[in-house]
Amino acid sequence: MRRGTSGRLQSSARCGPGGGCCTITPRGHSNDVIHWLHRAGTAVTRDAADTVKRVTLELGGKSPNLVFADCDLEAQVTQSVAECMFNTGQSCDAPTRLLVERSCYDEAVAIARSAAEATAVGNPEEEGEHIGPLFDQIQFDRVQNMIQVGIDEGPH
Repeated sequence: MRRGTSGRLQSSARCGPGGGCCTITPRGHSNDVIHWLHRAGTAVTRDAADTVKRVTLELGGKSPNLVFADCDLEAQVTQSVAECMFNTGQSCDAPTRLLVERSCYDEAVAIARSAAEATAVGNPEEEGEHIGPLFDQIQFDRVQNMIQVGIDEGPH
């Protein structure tokens, strides 16, 4: 979070019984961004209901990057896209979500689009600086298994 922000940043190893949480509320926004455990998310949602506050819960799996207008937008967004694409995006901590301050949102989208379009995609078995559709044979086999499970179970 940037220095001098008039919003708040709270970080704690414990936030309520047995859980942890981190909340960020920039000035002028009624949306809390939460990242931590399910228990903390449940507690925050319950607390937010008292004030009818909209809450975004980040409980894992999306690893968001926070982007504020006073950062080096080009560098931050480009790096975020590169980190998302690293390992063909098949990492549990791949930053697959950007939470962007409204005032720089359109510019951040344009930068992200440009960075994604500049990412070389190719056959992962060939040498070179590119990503492929799947990281390795193990991941390919996992995907094939998930496809088969979907076929076997059918739509729900």
